[in-house]
Amino acid sequence: MDGGLRCEIVKDLMPLYVDGMVSDVSRGSVEEHLAHCAECKEVYQNMVYDIEMEKRPSEVQDVKRFLKKTKNMYLSYGLGILSLVAMLVCMIVDLAINRGITWSLIVGTAVMSVDALVYVLSACKKDKGIIAMAVMSIGTACLLFVVQITRYYLMGAGTFWIFRYGVPILLLWLGVLWVPVLLRRAFKWGIWDQVAVFMLLVIAGNYVTRLITGDYVWEDVCHMRAFAGNALGEMIGAAVFWITGRVKKWRR
Repeated sequence: MDGGLRCEIVKDLMPLYVDGMVSDVSRGSVEEHLAHCAECKEVYQNMVYDIEMEKRPSEVQDVKRFLKKTKNMYLSYGLGILSLVAMLVCMIVDLAINRGITWSLIVGTAVMSVDALVYVLSACKKDKGIIAMAVMSIGTACLLFVVQITRYYLMGAGTFWIFRYGVPILLLWLGVLWVPVLLRRAFKWGIWDQVAVFMLLVIAGNYVTRLITGDYVWEDVCHMRAFAGNALGEMIGAAVFWITGRVKKWRR
């Protein structure tokens, strides 16, 4: 050390010096001391390195967030442009062949439903699964109504089945999809229990669907051949998933 500041004083001033919180006189004295004291200079370099390492993760996270946001933006714009081009091409072909808007309306609705689902999956951060299922449910309902309107009113084909068959079956299978998800969310179930409940609900969904469409009568529900063909596989699968869930839980 030279005739300037003592090492103990310089080390006490070091945090303030690194943060730029000292006066010009103190800064000059510290810099003069560092020019001649190897020990204090090493302390200074280590302190600067530690501060840079603390700042670096936040900077890296900022860059990653920016890149992710940019990627999602280009994905959304690219998908939107491609979808618009596809719908315009379908509309032009439909007008040229059928002299009107018919099947291209169905294609456009399906494309917009998929675009909405992709946007939700890329933009949402919390409750992504629930929101995606809600968007998918709304999109499926819209597509069902568009199919009915297009075929019955615009194309003059088929019958008006939307309220007799379409809506009841849609609500039935949306329930089959939603109930396991809501039960898992409410009771903190594992994926194995969720799949087991889903497969049991599929059995009920198959029976009720055939009852709605008239393929079954109530006597067929208890028929052993019908049970083997429509429920046995799902019941075995549900049992396998439930047992697997119990085994994994016990291992923990």
